[in-house]
Amino acid sequence: MYRFLQRSYFFSAILLFIVLASCSKDDETAIPPEIETDNVARATAKTLYQDYYEASKTTSSDAQWNGDSANCDAGSITDGIMSKIFQRVHYFRLAVGLNNTLTENSGQSAKAQEAALMMKSNQELDHFPPSSWSCYTDDGSEAAGKSNLAMSKNAEAVDLYISEPGSANGPVGHRRWLLWPRLQSIGVGNTDNSNVLWVVGNSGTAPEDQPDYIAWPPAEYVPNNLVYPRWSFSIKGADFSQTTVSMVDEMGNSVSITMEDLNTVYGDPTIVWVPQNINTNETEDTAYVVNLTDVEIDGELENFEYTVILFDPNL
Repeated sequence: MYRFLQRSYFFSAILLFIVLASCSKDDETAIPPEIETDNVARATAKTLYQDYYEASKTTSSDAQWNGDSANCDAGSITDGIMSKIFQRVHYFRLAVGLNNTLTENSGQSAKAQEAALMMKSNQELDHFPPSSWSCYTDDGSEAAGKSNLAMSKNAEAVDLYISEPGSANGPVGHRRWLLWPRLQSIGVGNTDNSNVLWVVGNSGTAPEDQPDYIAWPPAEYVPNNLVYPRWSFSIKGADFSQTTVSMVDEMGNSVSITMEDLNTVYGDPTIVWVPQNINTNETEDTAYVVNLTDVEIDGELENFEYTVILFDPNL
């Protein structure tokens, strides 16, 4: 959590065979990994996208915010907007393999609504707003300190939390809170241009069927429009201080990577990197193989490998 300005769906397994590079006396030639198309997994990912992501988009028929910042009236969130916000959050959690359903903490939502009003009224985001702010309340201030904050509204604000744009968001803290396996509930505040999601302190037992790791973009098929510059990989209790991340494209070419600084403050330990020249506009499915070596878990070094296949959900 920090300042921020602007999968019961299971995917079928992908058969992945990595063919080692062949060597000659003069040079070394990379042989592309053989990635078998899984039409069932692709269709499952597309259905999830349609049923949760597309279905939660804001439309012209959605009710507008009914508050008034001039009179410090925080207003309320309609059931329709609240449902879409939860639907969007659940899309991203289902996509990474988290099947537990989050609930709303209504008490937190009431305070988060006051925080959302404060952000709107002052046109600024602050986890520690000063009492001099217009429409300031102690409840709103409490919520601000325990929430993701965005100058955006409705379900579309969730996209900002997952995408993590901006130089200050290298640790992808917003994403880590929303995709945290132990997250049980959230409080929601929302106006016509601000959003607050209370995430801190709402932990419980992780679902029994949680995946071995949480990655965004996730393994297997993912809509290309939801693949953002920063890629991340999380495991509870992991130590990534010795970890090396590498990637190859479907032709076997190495992908250049820029690493973000490690930060253990938010949710589970996470490593973040920015791969270069990822094509998110290709109409054909495009695959990348990710390798992480020397991830320390319970004193043992482990390696992880998975394939991310970008696809156009509109085709």
